[in-house]
Amino acid sequence: MAEVELAPGGALRKRVLREGAGDLVAPMSLVSVHYTGYFHPNGAKFDSSHDRERPLEFKVGEGRVIRGWDDGLLSMRVGEVCELVCAPEFAYGEDGNPPTIPANATLLFQIEVLSCKPPEDPISKKVADAAAAKDEGNAHFAAKRFAPAAQAYRHGISRLEYSWGAVPAEMEQIGKLRVSLNLNLAASLIATKDMREAITACDRVLEVDARNVKALYRKGKAYVGLSKFADAENAFKLALEVAPEDAAILNELASLEGRQKELEAKEKNMYKAMFK
Repeated sequence: MAEVELAPGGALRKRVLREGAGDLVAPMSLVSVHYTGYFHPNGAKFDSSHDRERPLEFKVGEGRVIRGWDDGLLSMRVGEVCELVCAPEFAYGEDGNPPTIPANATLLFQIEVLSCKPPEDPISKKVADAAAAKDEGNAHFAAKRFAPAAQAYRHGISRLEYSWGAVPAEMEQIGKLRVSLNLNLAASLIATKDMREAITACDRVLEVDARNVKALYRKGKAYVGLSKFADAENAFKLALEVAPEDAAILNELASLEGRQKELEAKEKNMYKAMFK
């Protein structure tokens, strides 16, 4: 492809050798690149990540690489290979980078973007998004729109997946949101009869709070939906240890024997039909 100017006067020029795909690299994205550097215009190689068999990783715009890279990568996509010609002001300038790069050197780099991870949102935005997703899910649930409710709760959970860098107050808020989102998700999934995913949601709560009554109760309900009555009984009994006078738990335990007998009768009739 033809060479294009990325800076006035051709101080930074680019030629695409292979097109990439997806969105352009965004500022502060974490990229992984392979590159080879040459002096321009004589073409003498001075450095290559290929020779080290290890790509270079850095955040674009953080100042860890020369300006030509920080600016040039913003025009690239994952999978793209290009040549960047960097005038001294976009490379190492008047000082150079002794002993390898002399003063006022123009450099050519062949760069391949191997991967790009977009910048993380601030923790405050993630928490706000998760709380909004919870509110949206609650509105759907109240209107008995259980599938959209479950989808909203899943989205809220996904926004809290990575919480690196959160301060203690934020971590406390995130912990509470994760519990409530998973509990609400479990309730929605029981309503849509997605019992296995409901159990997974309950287990995520029980990992951090083994005596959470709602998680134990809803896990028991999900096991009932799967006709796994022994597992349901175990879950309900654990819940009862925490809330021994809870009427809903007591009612579920009382109904288990009848449910088990009903299942056994159905299976017996099915076997009779098979061997008539």
